[in-house]
Amino acid sequence: MASLMQEFAEARQQRLQERANFLAEQQLARQEREKALQAQSEATAAYLAHAEQTRLAWEQGRQAIAENALASRQEELQNRANQVLQYLQDLSSNRAQQATEDSEERAQEVRTRTFKTRSQLKHIHKARIRMGKADRDQRQQLTQERAAFTQMQIEDLNKARLANAKAAADQRSQEVQARTAEVSAQIQATTEQRLAQAKQDTASRAKEFSDRVANVKTSLEQLESTRLAEAQAQATKLNNFRANLSASVWAGSRSVAVSQPIAKVSANTADDNSASLSPKPKKKGSKSESVVVTPEPEIAKPVAVEPPKETPKETPKASSKIEQFVVDYVAQLSTNSSLLEVVNDRDTVRDLLAQGANTLKVDPSDILNTLLQMAEGSST
Repeated sequence: MASLMQEFAEARQQRLQERANFLAEQQLARQEREKALQAQSEATAAYLAHAEQTRLAWEQGRQAIAENALASRQEELQNRANQVLQYLQDLSSNRAQQATEDSEERAQEVRTRTFKTRSQLKHIHKARIRMGKADRDQRQQLTQERAAFTQMQIEDLNKARLANAKAAADQRSQEVQARTAEVSAQIQATTEQRLAQAKQDTASRAKEFSDRVANVKTSLEQLESTRLAEAQAQATKLNNFRANLSASVWAGSRSVAVSQPIAKVSANTADDNSASLSPKPKKKGSKSESVVVTPEPEIAKPVAVEPPKETPKETPKASSKIEQFVVDYVAQLSTNSSLLEVVNDRDTVRDLLAQGANTLKVDPSDILNTLLQMAEGSST
């Protein structure tokens, strides 16, 4: 163990010695580098001083050369300016002299051309006067010849038109006579044919009218019997509907007497309907028969017998007010219900009667009777 610690101590001492040697070597190398850098800086400073002196000498020489060149250029420019000024003065004097000569020549040419132009215009004017006179004479002669020729042509045309008009009038009169005879024959034949056809149509319409009258009477009798049976069934259903409605609305708090409908139709009504619906015969000469439409006879509405304790019937004005109030009330409902649906809803009927009594100041029973009548009308 002691030997191991000694080895560690020797190894540590050796590392310390090596580190000291390395530091000493590095210090020597640093001193050598500093000396080399000092020498290099001194050499660089000497080189820079020599280069600066050389540059200053070259700059002084270049400046002297530039000054000499500038002086020579200025002297040359002065010489050239003097030469150009002399040349411009000579050129100006030459141009003034030449312009004077040219002006005199142009004035002479203008005078010469003016004289020649005046002479030419005089000759042209005289020639035009002579030509105009000759043309005018020639046009007058030509106009006279054309007038005579035109007069001759107009006379020939008038003669030819008169002859053509006479021939055309003769031809038209012959055509009119022929067409008149032909049309008369056609009209005669058409009249005879229409008379025969009218007789046949009259006989067929009379037969068809009698057949239709018999069919209409038979169908009216059948329809009357069917309507009477339907009216009786609807009266029974309406009686049951009113009883159920009274029971559902008032719920025992108030009894409303509903009149019994009486559905009776007299035989005279059927006879009157059949007489009013019988078709009328049409005039002779019509080519076609219109189909006879048999409207359905109206069913007599059941007559409501009011109970003895019921209030007297409201006036038409009050009834119209109640009907308008009912229509407005149903229209303002958010459910878009019909009158039958409103009558079947007990709460809605109670609210309607309450609002109507307060607004119109009438008996609720009048409003209820009007509502029932309107519901009956909408159901039928």
